[in-house]
Amino acid sequence: MPQSDLIEQFVAIVGADNVLTAANDMAPHLVDWRGRYHGLARCVVRPATTSEVSSIVRTCAQAGVAIVPQGGNTSHCGASIPDRSGEAVLISLSRLNKIRAIDPANNTITVEAGC
Repeated sequence: MPQSDLIEQFVAIVGADNVLTAANDMAPHLVDWRGRYHGLARCVVRPATTSEVSSIVRTCAQAGVAIVPQGGNTSHCGASIPDRSGEAVLISLSRLNKIRAIDPANNTITVEAGC
């Protein structure tokens, strides 16, 4: 699938403002917070719902394109950074940032992936 077709499909899913393709816009997502790991990506897609995540994953699977999920980009081992090939799609989960439940009796909290 041509790059432009893939981008158009992502835009249809999450809107143009949430598909980053410019180097400056993608840059913060392509390095870990310590600056130790650097990578490249076709684009950064920023879904806001689990339904959008599912559609993005399905689109990538159908196109045979690798994905790299990224929550808060605080990985200590570089797993949230794509390799340097520039072939993967980075899925930033930062917009999935809601607190779903707080359970003080059990000292637990349920949060979305971008928290």
